[in-house]
Amino acid sequence: MVVDDDLPTLEVMELLLKKINREPLLVHNGWDALRTIKKEKPALIILDVMMSPIDGWQFLEELKRNEDLKDIPVLLFTAKHVWPEEYSKYADDIVGVLEKPISLAELKTALERALPRDASSRTDDDNAHRAAQIRSG
Repeated sequence: MVVDDDLPTLEVMELLLKKINREPLLVHNGWDALRTIKKEKPALIILDVMMSPIDGWQFLEELKRNEDLKDIPVLLFTAKHVWPEEYSKYADDIVGVLEKPISLAELKTALERALPRDASSRTDDDNAHRAAQIRSG
């Protein structure tokens, strides 16, 4: 799922994701995304940080309040650099940070790290190691 309030960005992300054989679910704002997630749980959320009517941080707060949804990994997607201190509160939930504009290669690498092919066989230790690896670059 890609959550971004900028329609041209969503269109570009759709094209890029389809080029790497992904079928993205595109959502134009955080509230709609939260409603959609309850019906169709995505494997990963690519989340814009600076959007409205709620920003990415507020979206994360709402997501993590819901026991059924809080385990969905989130990849931050931002036009401004986000320092680890800014997302430290969500460090266990954030699997990486992508800065706009993004290349196809960067997106593909981030998705391969965040969504290994056999996700069902991961253990909690594997998940923790994977998240630390992605955050460290």
